[in-house]
Amino acid sequence: MTHTIKVQMFGNFRMDYNGAPFVAEKMHKESQFNRLMQAMMHYSDCGIAKDKLEEIVIGERDIDAPHTALRVIVYKTKQKLTQLGLPGKNLIYLEGGIYYWTPDIEIEEDAAEFEKIYNEVCTLEKQIPQETEHEKTVCDEQTKEIEDKLLELYVKALYLYKGEFLSAYTGETWIAQEARRYHTMFEKIIKEAAYILRKRKQFKGLEKLGVYAAKVDPFNEWEELIMEAMVETRRYDEAEGLYTDVVDYYLRECGIYPSSRLLEILEKYSNQMNHAHEILENIQEGMSEQEETERGGYFCGYPVFRGIYQSSIRIMKRTRVPVYLMLCTLEDEEGRQVQSETKINKYSRQLKKCVGESIRYSDIYTSYGKVQFLIMLIGIKREDCEIVKKRINRQFAKKNPKAAEKYHVNSIVCEL
Repeated sequence: MTHTIKVQMFGNFRMDYNGAPFVAEKMHKESQFNRLMQAMMHYSDCGIAKDKLEEIVIGERDIDAPHTALRVIVYKTKQKLTQLGLPGKNLIYLEGGIYYWTPDIEIEEDAAEFEKIYNEVCTLEKQIPQETEHEKTVCDEQTKEIEDKLLELYVKALYLYKGEFLSAYTGETWIAQEARRYHTMFEKIIKEAAYILRKRKQFKGLEKLGVYAAKVDPFNEWEELIMEAMVETRRYDEAEGLYTDVVDYYLRECGIYPSSRLLEILEKYSNQMNHAHEILENIQEGMSEQEETERGGYFCGYPVFRGIYQSSIRIMKRTRVPVYLMLCTLEDEEGRQVQSETKINKYSRQLKKCVGESIRYSDIYTSYGKVQFLIMLIGIKREDCEIVKKRINRQFAKKNPKAAEKYHVNSIVCEL
């Protein structure tokens, strides 16, 4: 019987022996057993130098005899592996200053398979013929055949990459280095696959590629591929919605604004949208709010708010109608940002409602990250901003009487 350990290094760390996962309590995240097994599994094909393994497993811990400590850890790991049902006694052995994994138990590691496919891809890419005028047809056929194979390998590699290499352990130096190396490979594969799909006008495939990349490698702006595919397939409404959602998502989830590069790309595709010819009445109907409310300000996504803000500055310069920008921030009683995710989710929803109910029907507001809201107040006096601030505070205290002493709204008014 062939004994096999399947190891997942991308995303969550996981080891399965003969189809069954290792017992959870034997794999505590920070355990020396984990550290040792991660290194032995990753370097199972070539072994790992004793000094390097010692650095990985023991690190900077203040231990009098690190060499002896490593031998003890290896011995205890082999005992634990036996308890988990692995056959053989000498599963990890030292030879010539190198620690090796036994050849009796096969290791199937996703990262190793990913790198193997990546190397195949690099070799195959070099075989794409250089097009000449006299052999154009032959070159096209050869190129298509190679590109077909490349796309197959790209997809196979991408679905192995389920997230950053040992993402929960990137504080370890060797893991951080490997994570960067694999991420560079992943980026290259995405870009090369996108090039071929774009060249062949296979935009559904390009969209699928972008969706997967954005899922396993978030906040690296792969949404541009989705946007491109939507525009090229004339799904303009979806593309416009994606533009707003992407900006809001970046702000909400990690409090950052997408890079100017991503916004330029998204706006470039927005400008390429060709709407069908319509009469003015139909266009106006399409732009109108679907559900009108009797009270409360107008809430919109940040990209829309940004556009209104820029337009308001121009209008103010010409008409001198005052425009004020207010920032409402959810803070604790000491003026610091709230850290609890549960409290942030609960009170940010309440704060959004309070802001909406406290401003006029013609005022505009948007969320800016998880704990902040921007409000644009048009055609009021400066002293009215203080009234709005007090109104929001009063509404918030009314809805959260128990939290009133710990949470408040801090408002900063900036005159345009």
